[in-house]
Amino acid sequence: MAANFPPPGAADCHVHVIGPKTQFPLAKTRTYTPMDAPTAHLAAMLKRLGLDRVVLVQPSFYGTDNACMLDCMAALPGSRGVAVLPAEVPGSALDDLHKRGVRGLRVNIATGGTASIEQMRDGIAAAAKLCARNGWHVQIFVPSSTLAPLGATLRALPVDTVVDHFGLIAPGEAPDTLVALLESGKVWVKISGAYRIAADPADPRIDPLARRLVATNPERAVWGSDWPHTPRHDLRKPGESEEMPFQNIDTRGLLDLVPRWLGDDALAKRVLVTNPERLYDF
Repeated sequence: MAANFPPPGAADCHVHVIGPKTQFPLAKTRTYTPMDAPTAHLAAMLKRLGLDRVVLVQPSFYGTDNACMLDCMAALPGSRGVAVLPAEVPGSALDDLHKRGVRGLRVNIATGGTASIEQMRDGIAAAAKLCARNGWHVQIFVPSSTLAPLGATLRALPVDTVVDHFGLIAPGEAPDTLVALLESGKVWVKISGAYRIAADPADPRIDPLARRLVATNPERAVWGSDWPHTPRHDLRKPGESEEMPFQNIDTRGLLDLVPRWLGDDALAKRVLVTNPERLYDF
């Protein structure tokens, strides 16, 4: 690991901000109720880790109401956002979001887990149509088993696609489909949320997966902490108003995995600085 790690300009490309819920109430239809993780807590985490840039991602429990995320972005000058929107949005509203720092739209399938492949295709295509206006990207959170049937759709989109959290490919699972998509140049991957694919984010079996995905297309990979580490899917209680605690994850430890995974300071800088600059227009 380089002495000056993380390098200047490093970005956390996947965080969420939550609440305060008295000001930004959650969607009535949601799969769980998280604790608050307000802007001040996010800013403190970034400072503690030495990260200069951040990308906020709209979480499922806010639906298409991006107010909380946009409020945080206004408080963190230069930050970027990935929003969630309905299929039909006026061009003027898209332009306003662009001015406020939005650079992508998220399609979240993995959290709900009920959509058919055809519904996924339709949702991704609708988001891509909105993204095309301002050169944004589509960000997808999908089970690894859906990458193959979605492959042709992703290659044909008018914009790039960013695949969340290693494509949810478990250590030891063949990443061939995601590798092929990365080779196409149309798809990016976030080497983020390692604790979503293994009980221990430091599991050494993740190392060859991360290394292969980044080596396949070094210009199409970024990193994210997935802070504040929302509750595990198998413990969530749909419709429950009771707050669930965040997972006890060492965020600094997640960042320190990057040089271990990649084994090259120049490649780590590309993933943490150069690639985010291009993808998010920092």
